[in-house]
Amino acid sequence: MSEYLLEPGGLSCYQSPLLAAFRELTHGFFTRRGGVSLGAYDSLNLSFNVGDRREAVAENRRRAREALGLRALASASQKHGRREVLVAGEPRPRPDGELEAADILLTRQPGVGLLIKQADCQAVVIYDPGRRVVANIHCGWRGQVQNVLGTAVARLKEQFGCQPAELYAAISPSLGPCCAEFRQFRQEFPPEFWPYQTRPHYFDLWRLSRDQLLAAGLKEARLALAGLCTRCGATQFFSYRRERITGRQGTIIALKI
Repeated sequence: MSEYLLEPGGLSCYQSPLLAAFRELTHGFFTRRGGVSLGAYDSLNLSFNVGDRREAVAENRRRAREALGLRALASASQKHGRREVLVAGEPRPRPDGELEAADILLTRQPGVGLLIKQADCQAVVIYDPGRRVVANIHCGWRGQVQNVLGTAVARLKEQFGCQPAELYAAISPSLGPCCAEFRQFRQEFPPEFWPYQTRPHYFDLWRLSRDQLLAAGLKEARLALAGLCTRCGATQFFSYRRERITGRQGTIIALKI
C-alpha cells in the first residue's frame, strides 16, 4: 500500500504520497467515517442518489470540502460512460445537486474540488504539475471496457496541451482482485481483458487500469495504487458488492486556493 491515512477535520481519508509531494495540490480518498448519515448510509455518504436524506448528504459534503480547505465541490451524475465536464468557474449544480452526466471531471480552477462517488468502482485522479490541471475519473468495469482512462488522458491533451508522460495518477481504494468476481466475463469483457483473470472468474482490475494508463502514455514511476479493497476492507468503506443498499464514499482532488 502506497497511501497513508489522515484525519482532516475529524474525517478519515487516505492520501497518496506521490501526489502529496505537490504543495499546490490537495486530495483525499475518503472512507465512510465521520459523517452524519444513518443506517445503511452510516456515516459519510456523499451521494444524493442512493436513498439517503438530502440534508445529511449536504452536511457530509460540507465536512469533506472543509476538511480539504476548499470553497466548492463539483460532482457529476455518473453514468459509466466517457463523457467529460470541464469545470471552468464556480460549479452550477442542477436541483439534484449534481452537474450534468459525466464520468470525467477536469479543472484548473483553484479551490474547486472534483468529487467522484464510489462503492467499489475506482476513482483515478490525475495531475499535470506543469499546466496546473487536475482530473478525476469514475472508472468501473464498464468504463474500463470503454477505456475511459485513455479518453481522459486524450481530453487533457486536447484541451490543455498536457503531455501524457508528464502526468501523475493515483488509483483509489476499490474492488480488488480478491473480490472482483465476474461469472459472465465472456459476455462482459472483451477477450483482451481475459488475461487479467487471477483465478477462475476473478479479475485484477487494478492492474488493468494501470496498463490502460501506461498504454495512454503515462510513466510507471508516476502511477500509484492504493491497493485497498472496498469489499473486504473491514467496514471502513461502502461496498455495493458487499451490502447492495449502501452509501458512497468520495475521492476529491483540487488545486489549493
